Amino acid sequence: MVGTIQQKLYIRGVPSGLSFRVTALNLLPPTPAKEWRATLYDSSERQRIAPFVVNPNVNSGYMGVVKLYGAHAFPTSVYLPFSLHKSSGLTQFFYSSNSAGARLEILWELTSSTTREPGDPDPDENDGQPEHEHPPEKPDDEQDKPTIDPKDPSNWPTDPLTLTIDGRDGVARAGTATRNGRLIVETTWWGLIQRPDYVSVLYQVGAETPLRIESKVAATIISQPKDALFIVGVNKEDEKIAINATQDTDVSNTIASAALKGIFYIHEKAFGWVFGKFLPF
Repeated sequence: MVGTIQQKLYIRGVPSGLSFRVTALNLLPPTPAKEWRATLYDSSERQRIAPFVVNPNVNSGYMGVVKLYGAHAFPTSVYLPFSLHKSSGLTQFFYSSNSAGARLEILWELTSSTTREPGDPDPDENDGQPEHEHPPEKPDDEQDKPTIDPKDPSNWPTDPLTLTIDGRDGVARAGTATRNGRLIVETTWWGLIQRPDYVSVLYQVGAETPLRIESKVAATIISQPKDALFIVGVNKEDEKIAINATQDTDVSNTIASAALKGIFYIHEKAFGWVFGKFLPF
């Protein structure tokens, strides 16, 4: 397997009086786990263990970096391609030069800042790490040319429609008032000696229909995907909770400033809002 994909995640715009708390980190299929890894690390390269609080005002709201890689040089037990798997209904493993790789599910919730769980870090305290800087983006003409369409659902292991059914681990049913949601970090197919074409993060409130933020993966192991910045907003008067995503720091700051006022600003460089009904405390 060629290199490790590193997807950095940030949280912005959480309203005053609320905390963004990661409640669970779940490794999703494909399996076996011995061949695939998807792990979240903090700014000190320590593995994150849930639960923990992410403070948007500390270290630029840095949640951590998800590292996705094959644990064996040449994993052999892999699923059929997504399209064939769906059409055939087969679930057993096949020997192949391609694989979907690991997926990491991150469950989150908004909690009252005054009701933190024992052991949670103080969301108003700095973690002692320097402020994180986003690397400059390459001009579009320097980006590697895509070989697949990231908008085609068959190129991803997660079907967004399956995430609109009754949730688990406290994730509410679609249309039900909630204060939680999830992120799923995943890639398109890995080749035997090739990195995947894209990495993405599905983002969701409750069990509402999720959206996806995608980033092209360069062929070289030095280059990494663009950072994924998530803006969480709440409008208590309208009973709305929402999450948006962008890869532009300035855009995230603009959207977050509006979200702190209960305004869900729409920007062409953002990937779109996912709305849910807010559950009051």
